Amino acid sequence: MLCKIDDLPDEILEYILSLIPPYKDLQECTLVSKRWYRATKNVIEHNEAHFQKAVALGSLFWKTCPGADWLPTIGKRHSHSACAYENFMYVFGGCTATCTTFNDLWRLDLDTRKWIRPITMGSYPSPKACATMLYYKKNFILFGGWSHPSPYPLHQQWKLFNELHVYSIELNRWSAINALESPPPTSAHSASIHGNLMVVFGGVCNGYSSNEVWCLNLDTYCWHKQTTSNLKPQPRYGQSQIELDSKHLLILGGCTGPNVAMNDAWLLTMENPNWTWRKVNMLRSECAPTRIWCHQACKVGDYVIVLSRNKQICQTNDMSISLAKNACQRPTPSEVQDPVPAFERHKNVAPIDRDENVNGRRGSFPRSSMSSPQSPPLVSVPHRPLPILDSPTLGMAAFREELPRPRPNLHRQRQLEWLRRMEEKIQNLKTQTKPVKKTENTLAIFVLDISKVLSDECVASWIPLKPNDQSGPDERILYSLVLGRGELIVFGGIRKEQTTIQGQTETDDSEVYNDLHFINPPRYVI
Repeated sequence: MLCKIDDLPDEILEYILSLIPPYKDLQECTLVSKRWYRATKNVIEHNEAHFQKAVALGSLFWKTCPGADWLPTIGKRHSHSACAYENFMYVFGGCTATCTTFNDLWRLDLDTRKWIRPITMGSYPSPKACATMLYYKKNFILFGGWSHPSPYPLHQQWKLFNELHVYSIELNRWSAINALESPPPTSAHSASIHGNLMVVFGGVCNGYSSNEVWCLNLDTYCWHKQTTSNLKPQPRYGQSQIELDSKHLLILGGCTGPNVAMNDAWLLTMENPNWTWRKVNMLRSECAPTRIWCHQACKVGDYVIVLSRNKQICQTNDMSISLAKNACQRPTPSEVQDPVPAFERHKNVAPIDRDENVNGRRGSFPRSSMSSPQSPPLVSVPHRPLPILDSPTLGMAAFREELPRPRPNLHRQRQLEWLRRMEEKIQNLKTQTKPVKKTENTLAIFVLDISKVLSDECVASWIPLKPNDQSGPDERILYSLVLGRGELIVFGGIRKEQTTIQGQTETDDSEVYNDLHFINPPRYVI
């Protein structure tokens, strides 16, 4: 007896439809027939309700998207901007481990999990990182950011931007907006859209952290600085900004200085000419993450999802990951009180290039060892940078004092032979001492209940996590967290990788990612 799909009961049809990714393919199922339209709508509603229930209970699970070498894929990056629209997630810019910034735009097809790079037109934004990109009426609004200078010529300053660009999704075109009045060049800020206003808070501007509020009218593209109450959050950068409704937003976490992270929350009421700040009372702090900074939290219904290091396998208050590559060292007492972010303190120092594959280099050699051919060979461990390069107070004059005048080519052959022997020793050392990774911390999911933030009590409560055997991806910061349809999408980021070489001292190297992870509820059977 032959049986067609139309002969199946509604429950079986809805179960089959629930197996389809909740994007374009599922939407097109509504066009088949009236029966399929009703069944598809039921599936969409059930999936959304099930996702929000799983968030409220803290029962979410990680899922990693496997990559394929033969498919085009986005480069590794952190501090990028990401935004979702319909069946796609868009990613702009970002930064590499060697502080190279991008201005490319990529699109992830959430149905097929494949990356596509559209060939955009118009006035491209500058290569930058730590900018904000928000969706508004089939456009993306891109503002701010920073770029690190190239190592040559020396002593270049890093740059902050107050550029405003609009990307038209339908026209695939960038447009630069020139306003008469605009905020100062700003980076690591936060932004959200309320009606036809884009509200920008905090960040790094003029070399210092800020707690100012700027507003952009998205119909006229006019900026104005908004006055607020005397009670306000501390100046900060790297915080999360969450839209509650057209008149309220929430600021969560951030940094007030190098390795000075904040776990507080503030409510901004956008009514009357003078907007009002109010500090939120945080309950169940024992269930809170160890830090809420340099990554975006995501709102799902009456809850906020925050990713942070897993408390079960880490030491609390360990700030080993820094905001930038040059800020990986432990701060001095004077640096802890410095309100300037870590990457600002090192803006005039050429970054140390730890990439041993750049220009075919293998290892590093002491400059002073080449001054005399009679000097004994000095064996240097390749993963250690020269101490003189680590000091921001020493310039190129220190090298000139050590180097003698150029000598005749009488000993050139001897010098080349000595360099060849040293290179062989370094290569042998690298092959004999294979790095062994230490057990790394992983990301865990934390949930904040904000259903009572707008009440008179103005409270938010952390939800206890449900223990499960599933571990998240490696711990990282400066990734993107975007809300999809019934799932959360995690992309990119940076972390410090700790390795041990046969009992010798540890080495810390920044590792940047381009992997994709998804946060899903448990499987729901209709």
